[in-house]
Amino acid sequence: MVAASDKAYEILKQRVIAGSYAPGAQLKEEHIARELDISRTPIRAALHRLVEDGLATAEVGRGVRVAEWTESDIQETYELRGLLEGHAAERAARRGGAALADALDALNDEMERAIAQGGGALPERLQDVNSRFHRAILEASGSPRLRGMLAGLIDMPVVIRSYFINRPQDNAQSLQHHRELAVAVRAGDGELARQVMQLHLRIASHRFRQRRSEFAGAQEVAARPAQRRGGSAR
Repeated sequence: MVAASDKAYEILKQRVIAGSYAPGAQLKEEHIARELDISRTPIRAALHRLVEDGLATAEVGRGVRVAEWTESDIQETYELRGLLEGHAAERAARRGGAALADALDALNDEMERAIAQGGGALPERLQDVNSRFHRAILEASGSPRLRGMLAGLIDMPVVIRSYFINRPQDNAQSLQHHRELAVAVRAGDGELARQVMQLHLRIASHRFRQRRSEFAGAQEVAARPAQRRGGSAR
């Protein structure tokens, strides 16, 4: 049986990722407990996990609030990643050779197996493999400056958690882009690697915003019966 704190965490995490709560909105234990029909202790544990994930902040006197990642913040992050990771991929393709291509192929095979197996742990597994893939390219770029600028962007909390609202076709498309990057690296084609990486991140940005919007809409529809019954949180 799923623990109450895990259930609350999954619900709140999905809502934060999807933008159902405004950036900076306070997440009040009492209101959430009443809405989800869960006692306050599991809700408190779930909120603590959100803070640990970087999806929320906790400050004395202000309570727990949604991390202030706006749509503009997310768009800018992806744009910066496109510019910087595109350059990193170009350098890596020209420097990495067969060794890097083999390493990327192995990570892509690992991602394919994870997708095929599915299961509740799939989002975490995909995020882990994805991070290692992008970091392998970054390391192979041979640029300490790029590593310093990109380290925080690759594992930005909101982007990491985008895997929780991805659909199967989204994961398949990401894997295909990763395979194309490995092909570009094996060919030593820096320009192709740059173009594929930038396309990959542009599509990821559009897809993330679309999925957030869809999830928020579904949450709004699901809340309407409760509102009609007068059971929604105030």
